[in-house]
Amino acid sequence: MRFWNRKNDLPYADSNRLADVMALIQVLALDKHAHRSEVGLREELQGNPKSAGNWSEIAEQHPEFFRVRETGIHNVSLVARHVLPKNDDGTRELPSEFVGKLLQAAIEIHDRQLDRVQHWKSYIPIVVAVTAGLFTIFGIFIKSWLSNGGT
Repeated sequence: MRFWNRKNDLPYADSNRLADVMALIQVLALDKHAHRSEVGLREELQGNPKSAGNWSEIAEQHPEFFRVRETGIHNVSLVARHVLPKNDDGTRELPSEFVGKLLQAAIEIHDRQLDRVQHWKSYIPIVVAVTAGLFTIFGIFIKSWLSNGGT
């Protein structure tokens, strides 16, 4: 039964998930405000995500990048922004190269999870070879049986 529920355990297996995660990373990394509300995210990203019901749900399913507080209005944030020291303005800003690395990490996780979901494809050549072998043996058996007069 675990095989059939595998996609639920691998959120990146959804074809729209990578785009949603990358959009959320960019908004939370590059905006001057480190925390965003669901309404603010929906306005900034011009709608709901394609791979979940709302942006908070995306953030909850990806604790490797985001943190979601259970209380408060501005409850979604990027984990990386909380480990940086505050600058002179009192804000935490991520360097652009670090944002690029976060996006690259999302792509790599996505690729790995897709490989895990599609692992069955590696069995196709084996199944074809076994099937061809069985048909060959069956054909030899039938030919032998017919040449002996069917007895």
